Amino acid sequence: MNPEDFLIVTIIVDGESHAIRLAEVLVEERLAASVQVPPAHESYRLMEGGGLAVYREWAVRAVTVASRFDALAERAGLLPGIVMPGITAAPLSVVHPKFEGWLQQVMTACTDCG
Repeated sequence: MNPEDFLIVTIIVDGESHAIRLAEVLVEERLAASVQVPPAHESYRLMEGGGLAVYREWAVRAVTVASRFDALAERAGLLPGIVMPGITAAPLSVVHPKFEGWLQQVMTACTDCG
C-alpha cells in the first residue's frame, strides 16, 4: 500500500457519548484502524437566514484505508449524533514507516472487510 491509500477521516458529532460509541463501532467493525475522540470544541456556522449559530461539537478522527471509506461513512451515518454532512477525508501523504506497517497489518487482518 502507498501512504495515499490511507485516509484520515473526520466525523462531526453532537455529543461525547455519540463520539465514543462511533469510535468503538468503527474499530470493532474494522472500518478504521484507530479512532481518536479529542475534547469538544466550539463551532460557528451560518444559518439559512444568515444568522450565526454557535454550538459545541466533537470532531472524531479515524484512520482507515480508501477502500473502506464508503462503508465507514455509511456506517457512521446510521449512528445517532452525526452532524451531516459532517464526514470528510484526506489522504495521508506522509506516514512514518512503523505506523504504515502497523496500519497495513491491521487493515488487512480482516479478510471479510472492505
